[in-house]
Amino acid sequence: MALTLEYTIDLDHRVWIPIPLSFPWNGYQNDEHWAADLAGSLLDGFDAGAEVEQQLQRTALALARVTGPLPGAIERFWHFPEFGGLERLVHLYISEVPEAREKADLGNLARAGIGGFVQVLAPLDGTSFARAARAVVITATGEDEPLYVERYIGLAGGLVFILELIESNAFAVEELEAPLESLFRSIRLQERA
Repeated sequence: MALTLEYTIDLDHRVWIPIPLSFPWNGYQNDEHWAADLAGSLLDGFDAGAEVEQQLQRTALALARVTGPLPGAIERFWHFPEFGGLERLVHLYISEVPEAREKADLGNLARAGIGGFVQVLAPLDGTSFARAARAVVITATGEDEPLYVERYIGLAGGLVFILELIESNAFAVEELEAPLESLFRSIRLQERA
């Protein structure tokens, strides 16, 4: 009997909004209806006006139409804190890791698909994963501007989970470290027969 690894995420909806990767999704047939409902619910109880609601709806729609920076994203989340702060989009990737790579160098996983220089690689204890780490990789764009890739990496059951923020602003990486780590730590793993 084969075992599979399932996961759940205890999403803090005061900070993170799930953004569908495709439609239909959760009863929404298309992204326009989803974006309109989301904008209305976020502004419920506020006297923000139609212009603000339309702008929020346009932003949500644009985020729902974004192609992930790397192929194969499983989920994406909008950092949209209730009490203000930076708004950013993050992606979660899950892929199989050959058994021989389960003990792989986390630094190599931090650079996978993007290259660059690993600036930070710090192990994380107390997660649902057999091994986990936070990494910040610096790479360059075509204009030689630094690009910061913050990754939370977890290995378990032959799978690698990567929660990723790609950012051009070093301050934003620092600012989002705590909420990203909290989101990563909320991933719960369970084996199913």
